[in-house]
Amino acid sequence: MSKILGRRSFISAGLATAAGASGLGAAVYLADRYGLVPPDHAGIVGVGETLTYASQRLITSGHSLAREFKRSDISKIPTVNGWHPTDEKYLALLADGFKN
Repeated sequence: MSKILGRRSFISAGLATAAGASGLGAAVYLADRYGLVPPDHAGIVGVGETLTYASQRLITSGHSLAREFKRSDISKIPTVNGWHPTDEKYLALLADGFKN
């Protein structure tokens, strides 16, 4: 067996690679089109989170019990400590720049 890659095997390997890449691209497109990719799919745990999100979507498929939000409504950065208090003592400290 020759260690040199022949022309036929090179062409067949290139075609197999192109077919695999186009299949992967089609799968990503369809997953994004049907809402199987979460809005925060990037990051350290992105692949696992995407697989969990997609499997949950496929299993429940429209039978969710929780309130659904549009993708534009979901923030990647959670709010910290909620809203500012509205009592007079806090407003006085805020106006003074919290110097006291």
